[in-house]
Amino acid sequence: MDGPAPLPQRASDAVARPLDCLVVDGPDIEPGSRLVIDEAPLRIVVNGQPAATLMRTPGAEVELALGFLFSEGLALGMADIAAVTYCREGQTGPAGEVRVQLTGEMRQPIQHRYREVFSSCSLCGLELIEAYADDIPPFGPGAERLAVGEVLRLRDAMDGTQDVFRRTGGSHAAAVAELPVNPALAVVREDVGRHNALDKAAGAAIAQGLAPGRSLLMLSGRLSFEMVAKAARAGFRDVAAVGAPTALGVDLARRLGMFLTGFVRGDRMTVYAGAEALRPGERRRQEGPG
Repeated sequence: MDGPAPLPQRASDAVARPLDCLVVDGPDIEPGSRLVIDEAPLRIVVNGQPAATLMRTPGAEVELALGFLFSEGLALGMADIAAVTYCREGQTGPAGEVRVQLTGEMRQPIQHRYREVFSSCSLCGLELIEAYADDIPPFGPGAERLAVGEVLRLRDAMDGTQDVFRRTGGSHAAAVAELPVNPALAVVREDVGRHNALDKAAGAAIAQGLAPGRSLLMLSGRLSFEMVAKAARAGFRDVAAVGAPTALGVDLARRLGMFLTGFVRGDRMTVYAGAEALRPGERRRQEGPG
């Protein structure tokens, strides 16, 4: 039978709702109930100005807002944050609202960057794509800093803590761990949107004091251009994913001097950029004999 198994409703099921359905299994059709991941709007207000409205899975709202600011270049780190509060219903409407006060002005002009961001959003148009990443500086040199086993351990840590996905089958995940990777210290977050999962994990990790430049970021979805750009803008140079990359994502990673690997499944992965980040023995393992 396809889809997640039915689970009883619990008081803590804020991220999912049980919905009636018909279960088709070959010739059999039976009524049933399944947990379905929930989504709701969250408005982010920065220095009194609306910055974005995100469709997200309820929970970790402050972390999501902080990660969004970091990955969009509106703030560089916690030193830019003076105060942050979350209200379940904002003053301008029923959407939840995170209000952030920066220590100074925003790093990017908000009037050019405000957008509605839906859970499956992506950039549209070549000009917008080029403009989105043209202000990201490349990373400096940093060879032989990463082992294949660390990538696999972080993937396993992410897989082992995806409770929302196990219950609903409807969430993405992102994980962050400083190098060398200790799975017990990994920061893992889930959301209905892959962009939101990245922002939640980044916001949580940076707020906890993890340094993006010394950390590995693992994603459950694909390495699209925008996901690579968001990771780089938040300071992550080492990025891995269970899914596939796009050609534009690989091009950007190579231009910025990032380590980028996809298809992290089982004990295998495919390195598309920054192979010099792997220690020499690890590079030979990836490249194969000869």
